[in-house]
Amino acid sequence: MESVYQDEAQVSEVGLTPQDQLRLQWRQQPGAVPLLRQKNVIDQNAELLPFAAVAGLRGWISPGMFALQGLVLIAVIAAGMNWLTTRHSGKLEEDITALQAGSKIEIKRQEEIIAATQAEIRRISSSPNSTFKLHISATPLSREQALAALNSSLEESRSSEEQYKEKMAARERHLRARQSTMAIVNSGSPLIFSLALFLAAGLFSQGAQKEFPRNRHARNLADYYLYFITAEGLWPNLVLLAFLFVALSGSDYGFDGLFSSVGPLFWVVFWIGFYALLLRFFVMTARGLYRAMQARPPASEWGFDNQLLFRIHNSFFIVFAGLEAVFLALCYAFYFLQSHAA
Repeated sequence: MESVYQDEAQVSEVGLTPQDQLRLQWRQQPGAVPLLRQKNVIDQNAELLPFAAVAGLRGWISPGMFALQGLVLIAVIAAGMNWLTTRHSGKLEEDITALQAGSKIEIKRQEEIIAATQAEIRRISSSPNSTFKLHISATPLSREQALAALNSSLEESRSSEEQYKEKMAARERHLRARQSTMAIVNSGSPLIFSLALFLAAGLFSQGAQKEFPRNRHARNLADYYLYFITAEGLWPNLVLLAFLFVALSGSDYGFDGLFSSVGPLFWVVFWIGFYALLLRFFVMTARGLYRAMQARPPASEWGFDNQLLFRIHNSFFIVFAGLEAVFLALCYAFYFLQSHAA
């Protein structure tokens, strides 16, 4: 009996229009998070995605908001957490602590010299003697000469102390500026990575439409791209972000010793693995796009004849390079202003 009911349900579903099938799939999705429900629908019914705009699905998220929530918002939260964790840690924080400790010792030594000179001035001023032997002079000095020499030495000590304080303050300011800037760079670059995935939609759509001029779904490629780059990349994007945070902020988490011990071969393997995971992510996105466009897929998903994969790959890296260049320029300007602030 169970198999008969299943067959009847399948026949009934086959007889539905694409819009009705999509509505049915949407209603059957478990869970209370629209983002995850929509991801499941897209994963399971890529060929029905062109009908999402006219199916009237209650709670369905538009392509832009879907990508913002699934890619950018998650990256913003992760970058903020990384920044909060690393902004006062790592080698630069150790350098600042060491600089402060050394400055305190030196300032204390100079203040002791100033205090000793002031005590010597008071002693000579109240002494009944007419000549005095000082360590700063090889011959005995009169009261006036001794006081003049000591006052001159006192002024030099005070001037030296002020110069030292200004020098150490400037050095600490530069270290603080570098520390805060590096924390922003190391946390912001992974965010730029996810933002580039989102913003590459327009460039990808322009190029891909030229490859499929007769496809009736090609004009909606930007929307399809945002749907699939988010649905396929919801979890891979988190993994890639984690890789980037480890690579850029690893020293702030105490991995300096580990990274220095494994040598450069580790980083070669690391970045090859990172690129392989990213490329697999793009392959899965291109696979969904072919299904949504109802276009014939290439003979090999990993080959150069995969036009959509080629467009996704190049569009992303062009957008990422442009955004990262602007971001790094702004970070340098921020560092310059901080380090040269009065």
